Amino acid sequence: MRKLLVLGLMAVVATSGGCHYLHKVQAVYQPPPPVEPLGAKHDAIMRAQEANAEASDFVVHQHEFQYNDHVLNTAGEDHVKQIAYRLRQGQDFPVVIERSTTSVRPGTRFRYPVHPNRELDLKRREVVVRALTAMGIEDAEQRVVVAPAYVPGMKATEDAAAYRRAIGRWGSRNFFGLGPFGPFGFGMGFGGGF
Repeated sequence: MRKLLVLGLMAVVATSGGCHYLHKVQAVYQPPPPVEPLGAKHDAIMRAQEANAEASDFVVHQHEFQYNDHVLNTAGEDHVKQIAYRLRQGQDFPVVIERSTTSVRPGTRFRYPVHPNRELDLKRREVVVRALTAMGIEDAEQRVVVAPAYVPGMKATEDAAAYRRAIGRWGSRNFFGLGPFGPFGFGMGFGGGF
């Protein structure tokens, strides 16, 4: 009896005001947007990452100059030649001179070589502008800027950890051939342990 009463009550509600409510819902209902093809968002993200990676190839890092000088070292000269070649091939990216952070600021207590040097950065920029102009890049003066690198370099502790991980892949056996922790959980020999 109770079930019949509930069903009857539901029928009265549905016929009296339910249809009117349904009409209001249909008036404001908007169908969901069409489903994008598989990979549509992924492809856009990958293209953006590829463009960012290409742009970071046009950064002349501070380690490509002689220490606290505006003279390019051998790696820097090679890199600037590659940049000039790619610019002549039609790639259109700004050339970024990474700001230096290896100068000592006068008057500091401990005189750590961790400060920027704007004059050095402008001299480095001028060297790269002259080199690119000599290699046929006519808009080098407008294209070369001093700025932080797109991807910051590693700190010494991060470098050391990356190096240990890299050699751990091929140097994980000690000279006893017992793996990285030896027979008793201790590092033994070369390339093993902590």
